[in-house]
Amino acid sequence: MGRQLKYDQARLAVLNVIAEDRLRPGDKLAPERQLISRMNCSMITLRKALESLEREGMLERSVGRGTFLKRCVTNNSRSGKILFLNVNRPGDLSYPPPRAREYMQFYFNERGMEFQYLQVSSFSNEIVKEAEDVLGILLYGWLSDDFMKSIASLKIPMIIVGNSRHFSGIPQVELDIKACAELVTEDLIRGGARRIVLFNSAPDYYPSYDLESGFRKAMKRHGLNENAESVIFMTDGNRGKELDRLIPAYMEYDAMIFELGIYYSFLAASRINHWNLNQKIGISPLSIDFIDQWNCDLVRASPDTIFGRFRQSIFEIASNMLLEYILSSREMKTIRLKPEIDHGLEEE
Repeated sequence: MGRQLKYDQARLAVLNVIAEDRLRPGDKLAPERQLISRMNCSMITLRKALESLEREGMLERSVGRGTFLKRCVTNNSRSGKILFLNVNRPGDLSYPPPRAREYMQFYFNERGMEFQYLQVSSFSNEIVKEAEDVLGILLYGWLSDDFMKSIASLKIPMIIVGNSRHFSGIPQVELDIKACAELVTEDLIRGGARRIVLFNSAPDYYPSYDLESGFRKAMKRHGLNENAESVIFMTDGNRGKELDRLIPAYMEYDAMIFELGIYYSFLAASRINHWNLNQKIGISPLSIDFIDQWNCDLVRASPDTIFGRFRQSIFEIASNMLLEYILSSREMKTIRLKPEIDHGLEEE
């Protein structure tokens, strides 16, 4: 059994149990001995936490009957804060998917913690100020050596969400994009494709290296030509015009693989230009975090397309991992999610 919870951790752990058990006002909490086992705390610590929540008006305790939820978590009953830092390159704005941000807000709020979202391009006094009462930090986006050195100096538990460079001592939840590209390429080759082109994101975008590496590994394994023209790097500028020029030059290829963002541009350009393509299409990567009704409809527009898909959410896993560390100091480790092939996207 690991180290027992302190009082402040036990209070958050009780709120976590309430959230996990989906209790509503009037519902009865599990017996104290079950709570002790689930939370790994002493009876004294548990009862102090329950008494505190009773004084706040959240719980109602009755001798002989048990403890009942009186009302849900409110802003006034929250303690501690989780800080989500979306780090952008100067002049380049990007955002986590809305559904992921909404999930994290709900997840931590329901467990008695404030969730603060902050978009930054460099380390600043604003971050230092926001971090004063922070329990943990989630990092996302463009992470430089200088930024990470500064943020690490705060000595606050933190975890990186998404694909970026690895930084010593800081755990990360990421997608195995190299394996995803390799899987998609292998599937196309097994389907008979020999001449394949990869439309990749800009070379300074970290995941593009893994996309190219996985693609070339699969091509080389089968002894197929993967010269410089087999990988097209595209900037974030006017992709539509670039594709207008590039696609006709690759009409004779057996298959095309697109990075997800470029695929959306390809679909729009295809409808405008009325391209009659017979090639197989591969998409890598497709993460559940980035699926919403809008892009589901776009993806379904091409029924023969195959996807390198991730069914787990990096944001959900990172949130769970950070909370477990806050509650019990359970070690946070880097996790790389594995992809699978999907030949048709069902309704989410």
